[in-house]
Amino acid sequence: MTIPNEIRVLKCADCARSESAVEGVRPDGVLPIPVDALTGWQEGRPGEGGVSRRSLLANGALGLASVYGASKLSFDEIFQTAIAEGAQPDSCLVVIYLNGGNDGLNCLVPNEGDMTSSPVALPHGYAAYKAARPNIYRIQGNGTMARAGSTPLPGGVDNAKLAFANPLVSGTDSTDKNQSPYGLDTLFGDGTGTGIGSDLAVVPGAEYSPSNGSHFESRDYWFAGATTKMQTGWLGRWLDNYGSTTNPLQAVSIDSDLSKQIRSSKAPVAALQSLTGVGFNAPGLNTDSVNAEVAKLAAVQATAGNDHLARSRGMYGLTVDVANKLKAVPPGAAKPGYPNSYLSDRLKLAATLLGAGLGTRFVTIDWGGFDTHGDQLASQDPQLRTLSQALGAFKEDLKSRGIEQKVVTMVFSEFGRRVHDNESLGTDHGAGGTILLSGSVVRGGLAGENPGLYDTDGNLSVSTDFRSVYQALITDWLGGDPAAVLPGGGTFKALNPRAGNVSLLKAA
Repeated sequence: MTIPNEIRVLKCADCARSESAVEGVRPDGVLPIPVDALTGWQEGRPGEGGVSRRSLLANGALGLASVYGASKLSFDEIFQTAIAEGAQPDSCLVVIYLNGGNDGLNCLVPNEGDMTSSPVALPHGYAAYKAARPNIYRIQGNGTMARAGSTPLPGGVDNAKLAFANPLVSGTDSTDKNQSPYGLDTLFGDGTGTGIGSDLAVVPGAEYSPSNGSHFESRDYWFAGATTKMQTGWLGRWLDNYGSTTNPLQAVSIDSDLSKQIRSSKAPVAALQSLTGVGFNAPGLNTDSVNAEVAKLAAVQATAGNDHLARSRGMYGLTVDVANKLKAVPPGAAKPGYPNSYLSDRLKLAATLLGAGLGTRFVTIDWGGFDTHGDQLASQDPQLRTLSQALGAFKEDLKSRGIEQKVVTMVFSEFGRRVHDNESLGTDHGAGGTILLSGSVVRGGLAGENPGLYDTDGNLSVSTDFRSVYQALITDWLGGDPAAVLPGGGTFKALNPRAGNVSLLKAA
């Protein structure tokens, strides 16, 4: 299914050759996700005598997870561990990677020195921003049909020095807002970190320094949690130290391939593309019609001695049976409000996995095309609207499942863009991206130092090392020793203090 206007982007050669998935590593096998696992194990659990591997598969498989690092584990071992650990993860992390280098400067707009009302515009405020980006700048306040506006961040003078671009802001009364009751503004709340609904922490100017502007190297650094080449990801190393040795569903990349972020040296992990799609397809034909014809074929008895044909027809029949059962057993009712997008589909699956009691602690999602060298507004803004709506709907989905207090969502991209726009109405590779951290346990507000519009060689300055955020997530949320996970962990500068508290969490 194609989502109109979701991704329109001119990619550079470096982006085209870069991949966020692990290369050269093949899965050890596949793990069926049984219908029973997402319907409360109504007939009993594996190992309890009520459910066997055969009965689980006979009742239907919702999908197949590619399993890495679990070659010696049996089906029963995996699900016995998954069930035993299902109630344990009280600190889960969903990581959304915005592929291509999202322009954070057009998401968090400088808001100082309104040139229409101030006789002296601040050199690094709104006037400088508008002058540097004559083709793609945001208007202060409400936008127009031709150009999006911006909404100041509430929560005090420091917060108000920045403004959300209105494609990220909820509302149905303005053409430049996202036409949804959900947006970054609804997650940000009053921006104090203590008020009701202040559940979004914003970290501007986040990256490593000096930035090199390479998609390939920057992705590897972000995924590894290090500025050197490493074979494992930072979440994979956390699992190696503190995770399960038998449950590959503890960390899932919602993709056909495994994300480098959760690549481990010994802990089992998995990749799962969807919980649908079991059945047969043919060009131009309805899936149900194809399945019906295949079922007729499968019902024809093979001649005596033709064991291969009998097995094949039996497998066809089982596949059709599973597909029919899937239609009657939805994997969980998602909260209404998701926009129609690939990101929503992945977040719905993430919510299903996190609520299924299978011990899932980490979920990684790659999404989007943010390498906006040309025609940036037409490419970035629809994606920003989708992102802001989907994040809000995801939070409500988790809340409806009773697990919202157990989940933190992090959003990042590999770098920011240049301060000045280019002749193609876009921006080139720069520095100083933006990290978002969402969740009802998150201390909302400005969680990192605002670098302003400080122009270093045409780039924004990097005011927060991205590993400071990882360090805080380990210390405050996941648990464990940052030094055991991050090279140099424990020595990175703490995040910007808010109300005398440097913790990411409200309760800390």
